[in-house]
Amino acid sequence: MDAHPIPTNGSAQYPHIDFRFCDHPYVEISQIISRNLTELMASYPGRETLAKVAKAAHVGFGTVQRARNGDGNLTVQNLDLIARAFRRTAKDLLAEPVDEYELAAPVTVLTAQEPPVEERELLQGYRDASQEVREILLDLARKATRKKDFGPRSESND
Repeated sequence: MDAHPIPTNGSAQYPHIDFRFCDHPYVEISQIISRNLTELMASYPGRETLAKVAKAAHVGFGTVQRARNGDGNLTVQNLDLIARAFRRTAKDLLAEPVDEYELAAPVTVLTAQEPPVEERELLQGYRDASQEVREILLDLARKATRKKDFGPRSESND
């Protein structure tokens, strides 16, 4: 039985296959991590220096320095620890920034407040009243609303 050599790189058996994992194949992943880490450090209060990031991430200063400079290889564990220092995941440091999103609409914070005592008494009185009294109260409320819509109130009762 003759032994036939099998190429180790597969070039004789398989056509060359080129995998592209990102839109910019010439940008190294270390450069993406460096850019994302630099942007996070600039935008996150309390994490603006390498020392503060290293302390928050529980990794060495040199590890964060190499990540920001794009030097050397990071372990997945260290990448995840650095990302968690910014309350992010490792994926956020690895992904290209997306610029296509529009700015978010301004946030309006709504708060629930206890109504004034008079309004609570009025509501409780309505709930406790008979059907006839409820109809009178609703009629008065509707008239007051209509007057409010048409300008200042007159002194006479309609």
